[in-house]
Amino acid sequence: MKTPEAILKTYWGYDGFRSRQREIIQSVLDKKDTLVLMPTGGGKSICYQVPALINNGICLVISPLVALMEDQVAQLKEKGIKAMMLPSGTSFSELDRLLTNCIHGNYKFLYVSPERLQQELVKERIQKMNVSLLAVDEAHCISQWGHDFRPSYLLLNKLRELLPNIPLVALTATATKQVQGDIVTQLNFSDHQLVKTSYKRTNLSYGIYKTQDKKYLLLQIVNKQKGATIIYVPRRNSTKKIADYLTDHNIKCVTYHGGLHSKIKQSNFKAWMQNEVQVMVATNAFGMGIDKSDVRTVVHMHIPQSIESYFQEAGRAGRDGKPAYALLLQTGNAVQKLKNQYHSQTPDIDFIKYTYRKLSSYLQISYGEGEDHPYYIEFSKFCERYQLSKSKVYATFKILDKNGILSFTEVFKETTLLQIQVSIHVLNNFIDQHPGYEPILSQLGRSYPGIYVDRIQIDLEKISQTLKISQHALIEKLQKLAAQEIIYFHNEAYDSQLVYLQPREDEIAINGISKYIKVHLENKFRKIKEVINYVENNEVCKSIQLLKYFDEDSTHCGICSVCIKKKDKSVISDATIKQEIKKILAHEAKDSRTILADLKYAEVDLIRILQSLMEEGIISIQSDNTYKLIQA
Repeated sequence: MKTPEAILKTYWGYDGFRSRQREIIQSVLDKKDTLVLMPTGGGKSICYQVPALINNGICLVISPLVALMEDQVAQLKEKGIKAMMLPSGTSFSELDRLLTNCIHGNYKFLYVSPERLQQELVKERIQKMNVSLLAVDEAHCISQWGHDFRPSYLLLNKLRELLPNIPLVALTATATKQVQGDIVTQLNFSDHQLVKTSYKRTNLSYGIYKTQDKKYLLLQIVNKQKGATIIYVPRRNSTKKIADYLTDHNIKCVTYHGGLHSKIKQSNFKAWMQNEVQVMVATNAFGMGIDKSDVRTVVHMHIPQSIESYFQEAGRAGRDGKPAYALLLQTGNAVQKLKNQYHSQTPDIDFIKYTYRKLSSYLQISYGEGEDHPYYIEFSKFCERYQLSKSKVYATFKILDKNGILSFTEVFKETTLLQIQVSIHVLNNFIDQHPGYEPILSQLGRSYPGIYVDRIQIDLEKISQTLKISQHALIEKLQKLAAQEIIYFHNEAYDSQLVYLQPREDEIAINGISKYIKVHLENKFRKIKEVINYVENNEVCKSIQLLKYFDEDSTHCGICSVCIKKKDKSVISDATIKQEIKKILAHEAKDSRTILADLKYAEVDLIRILQSLMEEGIISIQSDNTYKLIQA
């Protein structure tokens, strides 16, 4: 039998394990139930993948994140390891075939969502597999006190009944003591071992900064902190706005969100990973599968909705152990804005029921039907059709996803149907009169012979590459041909995939999960209050606050915004800063940006002291927002 070290070297190329990985692997090999608490980027997946490769049989991995499962399967396949996932929207016959392959095909890993475990076929076939290990990823989802509670995770105790005596490893990056207790209880751990690595990041400086102009402060940060940077924004349209602003100031950047075409996402991700661009501007859709150790700065342009999500996203900086920064920028009304958003953008049960009914009507799904078939929509069009709040609908889809009613995935998909509607004789006459269309029509005929009799789905990108014209120019020409009734042309883009995980049942479906929705909404508001407390507490070291949240003691980090401010206060008094402000205003009036650039102090301190100088009648603010010295 190969050793863990030999497996690690063969498949990952590493000479040794990271902190406590070897201990976890040994616990699993000793067939102990094991709870693993390891921060983002700590190498959790290796902790179950290595022992699974040593043992005979297959490792069953349960995960709620489709993107993460796809990424893990792709990485294992690249290493020559047989791995499979059961995607949403798979037909019964295809599901049957995939599961049969797992039983007889020497597969080492099968990734499934917890909802899949409700299906009788899946449960039946799993019992026939030689399962060597159960791995539960994102294990905090089993706890109603966790930041991402999913009722379907409660079904995992049934899985243990189906597979008695099979060791289980549960892994999570974020779990308080209360959540840890829930995981152990709900998963029926026996003779278990808890392995927790410290959440402390001694190289990572956490900073919370108030500013009147977030974009301007962001530009200063990006210019000063050279190196790979992630900027998190709350909405898709914000990615473009921030990226355009930075581009206008000669910063190389790309964007990433769920609505982008997969090829664009891949291209942008590759450019950032290879340091061809400095900045990735993204929504929280960006994060799974990032294996980049040299991220120097993570900036949040908004307040996240939980400490757990903030800690995970901020923790993507400085994994190489070198100095790095996790900065959160906010305006004066940011906290109130977050509270208002919760109340205005959080759906109640009636809204969820209404949206579910309208979605079924929009997709033309009859009552009692629709299960396991993938449907694609353009999110904005659906909301506009029924005049629904986009934020509330998005929250509704997420709630229905978490509760196993449907699977909601942000994915770009384009459908293009085309048919030549005229006879060959008419078509040839048209080409004689309009020779500029001949290359397109000839290429369509060669590539899709059936296009003369049926509406055929075509690949616009492939056609445009063959003809060496842009896709935009190709679409314009096809639209003109359609206007002249030479062809039928229908081009539609979608940015959301929905799969009904159970037949359409309207009221019955939602009533069955109403108690879990109530828990979700209460939990969400509690998490928001916790993150607000963190943001507003500027007296206690930021690192201490975060570690205390996860039940870990610590000393002052010395490098966060709170610690730095206390250091500065001990060296530089307000009186000193006032004298320096008066000195630079002695010759001419200046705005706050110029003063900030000249003095290099924290913006929040400068604004406070400028206000104090105005109250004392020493300076005044003029109509052009510049400060003028009145008395020396």
